[in-house]
Amino acid sequence: MTCPLCNGIYTGRHICTCGTAMEDTGPVNDYYGPYSPYFNLSFEASACVHLFSCPACGRERHVAVPVDNGD
Repeated sequence: MTCPLCNGIYTGRHICTCGTAMEDTGPVNDYYGPYSPYFNLSFEASACVHLFSCPACGRERHVAVPVDNGD
């Protein structure tokens, strides 16, 4: 399974309610523990959840990015 955002195939653009472009800070599972970045995506659902944060106001948003399962 391939996440297009993790692999640079797609660059998600989300606008905060304050009007500023939010920044992708990576997959949410990277923040859970020391080995979570190495967790195999095949055990997860068909989406990779990314954390976007606003550099202006600090607001955060979780965005589910559909993964390519190679079919």
